[in-house]
Amino acid sequence: MRPLLLWVASCLTLSAGEHRIACYSPGATQTLLDLGCSAEIVMATRWCPLPKAHTAARDADIFLPDLERLLNAKPDLVIIPRMANPLWADKCAKAGLRVVLLHPESRDSVSRDILLLGQATGRAETAKKIVDGFAPRPTAPARTIIMVWDGVMAGPDSYLAEPLAHAGLKSALNMGSWVRFDWELLAASNPDAVLWIKNSDANGPGRVSQEKIREMSRIPAIKDLPCLRQHRIYEATSGSNWLPGSGLSKISDTLISIREETEK
Repeated sequence: MRPLLLWVASCLTLSAGEHRIACYSPGATQTLLDLGCSAEIVMATRWCPLPKAHTAARDADIFLPDLERLLNAKPDLVIIPRMANPLWADKCAKAGLRVVLLHPESRDSVSRDILLLGQATGRAETAKKIVDGFAPRPTAPARTIIMVWDGVMAGPDSYLAEPLAHAGLKSALNMGSWVRFDWELLAASNPDAVLWIKNSDANGPGRVSQEKIREMSRIPAIKDLPCLRQHRIYEATSGSNWLPGSGLSKISDTLISIREETEK
């Protein structure tokens, strides 16, 4: 791992605008855009939230990485999610590429990644301003919420903990990052609100979900929950704002609105 650490250290010395970046993380790509690095991105994944007219190659694939394809893009900085095969990071470093390896998922991994990318791209001050926006707001004790996305529920150790805390919310689950969805577990957690995330290419505001209210009202274990009786069942489209990156700062209005509804 020593060559990799040396390359990570060296990438922190370049200034803004001096990079050609290949990014294998859609959430990190959103962070790069928010840091002002759009023109420096030369390669990204097909899921990355780049404008349609952006000239970057869209063939970065962390599951089937191709060194020749990567080198053809001529990057000098490669951003890799922690879940990637560690041998791929070493392979990139040995090929002479500077590598930034993102943090493993945790309650504060998004803030740490934003600061890391800010340093790596010469935009540390901008990164700090974004991270400051994740600070918890002064509120009464946090209200609880169950967030359901792709058949799993976000626990207290997921990357969503920071934006939830900013809004005065927290996961109603006791432990874990992501837990398989289960109606009985949802009922036992008795959350103040439930938020369902629908997969979409577009970002959209949160709203009361009449569809989910009807569905949940037909389930014996759920139908008497206070959050259901009071219609605190919401939905939102995923887009790029729910990915682990700076886009999470853009969901604050949705989460704060939910928090305010729980106080009525």
